[in-house]
Amino acid sequence: MKADTKGYAKGLAFIAGTFAVLCIWLLKQYSIQALWKMMLGMRPLWFLAAMGLMVVYWVFESLGLHLAVSRFVPTQNPGDTFCATMIGQFFNCITPFSSGGQPMQAWYLVKKGVSLSFASCSLLIKFIVYQFVLTIYSALTLLLCFKSFAGRISSIGWLIFVGFGVNLLVITGLLCLGFLRRPTEKVLYGSVSLLKKVKLISEQSSSKAKERIQKELMEFYEGFAQIRQDIGGILAMSALTAVQLTAFFLIPVLYAALKIAAGILVLHFGKRYADKVKEEEHR
Repeated sequence: MKADTKGYAKGLAFIAGTFAVLCIWLLKQYSIQALWKMMLGMRPLWFLAAMGLMVVYWVFESLGLHLAVSRFVPTQNPGDTFCATMIGQFFNCITPFSSGGQPMQAWYLVKKGVSLSFASCSLLIKFIVYQFVLTIYSALTLLLCFKSFAGRISSIGWLIFVGFGVNLLVITGLLCLGFLRRPTEKVLYGSVSLLKKVKLISEQSSSKAKERIQKELMEFYEGFAQIRQDIGGILAMSALTAVQLTAFFLIPVLYAALKIAAGILVLHFGKRYADKVKEEEHR
């Protein structure tokens, strides 16, 4: 119990420290008066609506990850999966290129009793599905709205080419990691040998590390072979990811829709008021 309390205290201290750094950065960029003016200019209704959509995004992200993890650990607690999701969101926001999210998620899942190989496999398959659905989502959006984009953004063709190229490279790299076992083993074993060669680890530690890698890789590829055959699970994960992305992309759409609705209401009631004034003048 004491260990748990100490762990939570460290976590809260880390979050508080991160928040303090953010506040210091903001105060260096803007004056207190400017920040206060921004806060006063915020529309509470739109802010709450955007927050609601972000909660939907996080919930569906958690459901997709839980679907993958529970394939290996049927007794997995959904609350723990949601915590892992929020940890990933936090570290994605504070690390360069969102590189810290998944390692921290894996670390948390391992602490909750999921083996490293199964945690890594679940996160990998979830990320592959996410990137794949995001690519399809983007392609459909461009097919439907390309003319609108082309009229507003110059050189959009190059941006599309680079964007899709990067996404395809990421998906290809992840699939290679999942399907090409020997190159992965060579990279991992080579890394351990390099650490031993530069005398950062001992011979004994190197042997233990290689044994652990062999065990974890065996479980990882067995798990990956199982989950890639679960077509129903992958389709369900894809559907959850599509809803998740829709909620995220609806945030600016909601802003625009509310703005348009407000404009329509103003015009409607303004016209009624003008008509009423004219009638009274004629009388």
